[in-house]
Amino acid sequence: MPEQQLRVAPPLPADIGEWERSIKAERTLNDLVEDIHRILVNESERYRALLRATYDAHAVEGSLAADNILAAMMIREKAKTIGSDVADEKLAIINLSLGVVLRRYKASRKQRRNTVHGEVVPNEDE
Repeated sequence: MPEQQLRVAPPLPADIGEWERSIKAERTLNDLVEDIHRILVNESERYRALLRATYDAHAVEGSLAADNILAAMMIREKAKTIGSDVADEKLAIINLSLGVVLRRYKASRKQRRNTVHGEVVPNEDE
């Protein structure tokens, strides 16, 4: 039986800059905000504190909306320091994207407010 000749695959680039992404969809603003969120969660107790409250009474500034905007400001400032496109976005847009990011992790204020010991409980309004 003749020996089968195996094809040699092209080598992988050694530098990440030489890799070409082949998917057609570009990363969304939500993805970019998520990248910065992940950095800030690791770096900043203040950022984590701004996201912690589930009721206005527990919010750092006494308002969940105010805490959300301050968190969005921190995201935009971090975006400026790392050169992310998020740096050019409006705070309201960053705030909306942050909401999407938090829901991806099941960590939005509403999701956490309606969870007790790992179980989702019905909202009083439902």
